Amino acid sequence: MALSDDVKQVLSIVDVVSEYVQLEKLHSRSPEAPCPFHEERTPSFKLNLQTDTWHCFGACSTGGDIFNFVMRIEGIEFSDALDRLCDKAGIERRKRDDSESERRPTKSERESVYELNALAVDYWHKQLRGEAGTSAREYLASRGIDIATAQRWGIGFAPSGSNSLLHFLAANKVPKNATKHSGLLTKPEHGGWRDMFSNRIMFALRDRNGDIIGFGGRAMDDSEAKYINTSETQYFQKSELVYGLDRAADAISTTGRAVVVEGYMDVITAHEHGFRNVVACMGTAVTRQQLAAIAAALPLDGRPARQVVMCLDNDAAGVNATLNSLGVAMAQFSSANPANTASSPVDVKVARPVVSGEGAPKDPDEAIRQDPQAWWQSIETPSEAHEFAFDSQLSSGTVDDAITAAVPFIGNVPPSTVAARRRIEWMAQRVGMEIDDLIGLLIQKSREIKRAELETRPSRRGTRGTSAPRLAQRTDTPTQQYKPFEFELVACLLQHDDALRDIANLEPSHFESAELMSILELLIASKSSKEVARVAAMDESVAPLHAALMQHTIKVELDEKTDFKTGLLKVTTACVRRVKENYIRRCKNEEREIFKQEEVLSDDELMNELLEQAKHNNRQIAQLTAS
Repeated sequence: MALSDDVKQVLSIVDVVSEYVQLEKLHSRSPEAPCPFHEERTPSFKLNLQTDTWHCFGACSTGGDIFNFVMRIEGIEFSDALDRLCDKAGIERRKRDDSESERRPTKSERESVYELNALAVDYWHKQLRGEAGTSAREYLASRGIDIATAQRWGIGFAPSGSNSLLHFLAANKVPKNATKHSGLLTKPEHGGWRDMFSNRIMFALRDRNGDIIGFGGRAMDDSEAKYINTSETQYFQKSELVYGLDRAADAISTTGRAVVVEGYMDVITAHEHGFRNVVACMGTAVTRQQLAAIAAALPLDGRPARQVVMCLDNDAAGVNATLNSLGVAMAQFSSANPANTASSPVDVKVARPVVSGEGAPKDPDEAIRQDPQAWWQSIETPSEAHEFAFDSQLSSGTVDDAITAAVPFIGNVPPSTVAARRRIEWMAQRVGMEIDDLIGLLIQKSREIKRAELETRPSRRGTRGTSAPRLAQRTDTPTQQYKPFEFELVACLLQHDDALRDIANLEPSHFESAELMSILELLIASKSSKEVARVAAMDESVAPLHAALMQHTIKVELDEKTDFKTGLLKVTTACVRRVKENYIRRCKNEEREIFKQEEVLSDDELMNELLEQAKHNNRQIAQLTAS
């Protein structure tokens, strides 16, 4: 692990920033303060507790991690900031040399790489115009891109087999450090340096500021990799890059909408047809970092409404990518996510299929070139996330598949909000089901998904920067609203970490209370009550319940033969038994309702299965009540 990662394991963004500024809303999802880097009255300096980063949404319009903050506020280089934070964290500074990846580039090094990349763009564009670029020009022309458009977007051509860029850079006496850090050249284990890209159409990749930080190359032959990117460097991380954001940011801020497509050509074609708020995320599905970059371009005050519309390819791979991206986006922009620092929500939708007289286009690029107005209409009237998930699976699978796919996008099940109720009503009408029957099926699917997630979740605490766990929320938390044995058990486990080993075979899904269930789920996953306290501190709606659990008095009966440890075991064992018993009785009640359904009464095989399950539940209850 890099030394900077060691430091971040010890120091949070709050630990560092609070030494320099007076933070407000420390127990909220996004602590804030007036920006220390410029004069202001209204706080625009916010912390992201999920990624341990800071950002100024005011005049600075910049941000970073703990190292960037110390470098900026102290006016020092990274090396000095690392020294200071190592001392603060109590970590011994290791010896490093210039070749170690730990060392961050200086400003002059960054500028040298940016200048080198700009030089490469010019060189490759000249190659595109020349004889070597004939095939590349013909291909681009077939996609509606002429030479002028190619120049505006930094598109060029890397010739094959000649190491032409390497020789060009050498002839122009480019500094070795810049060449080394740019990712434009590669050095095999046996052999000298050579061009990274050969016989490929080259696309310049720019950051939000417009600096060229890397390249994407499209093959002009039958290469195994259709697209390859610049190697990951200190300047270029694919998981953070949003293609076209430097050009789209103003339009996204003005319209309140960001349209996310899949490829370079989709973005270029959209912009060239006047659709300026279109961007693409590198990779097969969006990442949290990419979504955060897009959200930063949306208007903060929610005027106009903040919206992200997914418009990926129209094939099977595109549908799967959209479903994956929707899951990431819904979690990123959830009000329960500490990373969502904006006061107004971000609505995530999916573009409807384009209806065109020339046939169904396979991607946005083709759709726009066929019928720009039809494509834009699909963006103006997008589908809700649950509608897309449901319909995409219904068209290729079964009703059961469709319901399973829609569960993560429904909301509360059973519905406790008008929005969730409407989503379920829409699904019920779509397949001709009674809404109560569908709710019962959704509850079952939701439990199965939660159980599967719990089984696959790592048992140790994750590293900083991973998604913050979500706790179910409740607006009020008097203990009378919970089953006494459920509340008592969670209180025992929070107050005494050692009691966790006494809950064998107990699953969070056995709990009737969703709020207590989510706290127990996090406790089991992290094996640390401190982690639960940290997450609860981020969310004001959860903090009262956590405080009530920690303040609850656990009555442990002690005598000459019973010490505290044994007495606590008796309490937890009794509570576990009651929780399991209550869970099984709830299952039996659900079974009684199922037995009343006509389709069950007419299916002898299903009826026999349910009867066997009922007998099994009865035996379990008998064992639990007898113990």
